[in-house]
Amino acid sequence: MGVFSYVVPVFIAEIAPKERRGVLTTLNQFMIVIGGSTAFIFGTILSWRALSIIGLIPTVVLLLGLFFIPESPRWLAKRGLTKDFVAALQILRGKDADISQEAKEIQDYITSLEKLAKPKVLDLFQKRYLRSLTIGVGLMVCQQFGGINGVGFYASSIFDLAGFPSATGTILFAILQIVITGVGAALIDKAGRKPLLLVSGSGLVTGSIFTAVAFYLKVH
Repeated sequence: MGVFSYVVPVFIAEIAPKERRGVLTTLNQFMIVIGGSTAFIFGTILSWRALSIIGLIPTVVLLLGLFFIPESPRWLAKRGLTKDFVAALQILRGKDADISQEAKEIQDYITSLEKLAKPKVLDLFQKRYLRSLTIGVGLMVCQQFGGINGVGFYASSIFDLAGFPSATGTILFAILQIVITGVGAALIDKAGRKPLLLVSGSGLVTGSIFTAVAFYLKVH
């Protein structure tokens, strides 16, 4: 799952047309939320054993489907496999599509890339990259420690302790995640990244404070 989390967004970004790259990359996270939310909903009526067995269905579909998708054209071009690169790009764009211009752009990009010095991991820690590295890693750390996983894992118990029907609460929680992520995916290229981060970050802080205060008062 760790490998998938890394490879899938990269693969999507490499096979997507540049004008659709942002939306398609965002859809990856949208589908993750749909998958998790679907599990929440089915989990209210099924045992964990039945849920695990049902989870095999999309896994098997994914495994079989991987045999029918082409390799990333950019990766093939980078490896110098020109014929395979053109064939893969044609499959992705349709047999009647004119790929000559896009193929030239990819080749030019790969050629320019090869002229640059080979990057090393330690290069990230140069002073000129300090700001970008801090922002990038900081956003990921804050996202993971923002509280959503704690709420998600214990959603049923939280609703029970709050005196709200856990099944109803869990379903609403799942549906809300899908709706909000869908709105984010639709707005990301229109509203911009930073405004969406500010709005969602503010909502996350507010929600965590309300939850914490509510349970603190409940205990006392």
